[in-house]
Amino acid sequence: MNFVDLIRYIVYGLTQGFFEVLPISSAGLVSFIQEISQQDFSEVNNNFFLAFVNLGSLFAVIIYLKKRIRKILVESYRYVVKKSTDDEHKKSFMFLKNIVIAILPTGIIGIVYSFLNIDYKEYGMVILGVGALLTGTILYYARFNTDRYTNTIVNRRQAWYIGVFQVLSILPGVSRLAVTTAAGTHRELSHETSLTFSLLIYIPISLGTIFVMLVTSGLGNEVFSVPGYTIIYYLASLLFSFIATMVALKYLFIITRKGNFRFFYILNLIFGVVALFLGVSQLN
Repeated sequence: MNFVDLIRYIVYGLTQGFFEVLPISSAGLVSFIQEISQQDFSEVNNNFFLAFVNLGSLFAVIIYLKKRIRKILVESYRYVVKKSTDDEHKKSFMFLKNIVIAILPTGIIGIVYSFLNIDYKEYGMVILGVGALLTGTILYYARFNTDRYTNTIVNRRQAWYIGVFQVLSILPGVSRLAVTTAAGTHRELSHETSLTFSLLIYIPISLGTIFVMLVTSGLGNEVFSVPGYTIIYYLASLLFSFIATMVALKYLFIITRKGNFRFFYILNLIFGVVALFLGVSQLN
């Protein structure tokens, strides 16, 4: 066990967790840090590690939204199984249906994409820069819709629209939360409703991503061949990812209520320009 390696894993957990639920790509930032520091986590099973540490953010989102999640599930159960005629129960069920609708495009395309094993490593920084610039541009234009609408009901068409835009997040450097929240406000949802819906669809998307990562990593031989001390690194990353995500969620809703996303589109644009410059300079 190496103290320096432990610190690197803690930094990874903090970076991944804090930016996972903010409108900037956490995976993109981590890739960028690895690139400029010439450090990576490839000495262990990378996909298994990514799946494991992402559980920290997933647990944080579930805990943060536990009351809303419980309400949706309980009232949907009562509407479907108990045949309740309560309008609130029906609304919760329809909301749950729209969550399923929103995750379908990314779920289907994401699974296909993960099994294609596309190797774009040579152009990784270029693609990362383009993705960050796209995120910054989307946030820039979405700023006009921050406090324009008050609609809190997500319908089927809005869910499809958000789901289709979510596909963009497969591209490295694109923030899933940024594109889905912007898509919701573009379809006349209130900013907070769009943001909450984006966080709720993150849960099944994250579960699916973790499952695919485990399958494609060859779960079994490689996972159980990880050195014993490495689990300490993993647990440290997961713990700090959880803490950082909880902090970021509180910060996210504060700035959302203030309607201020200027910092994030500027950060994405700067990040994108730097990544694109480094990527182009590395091309042969």
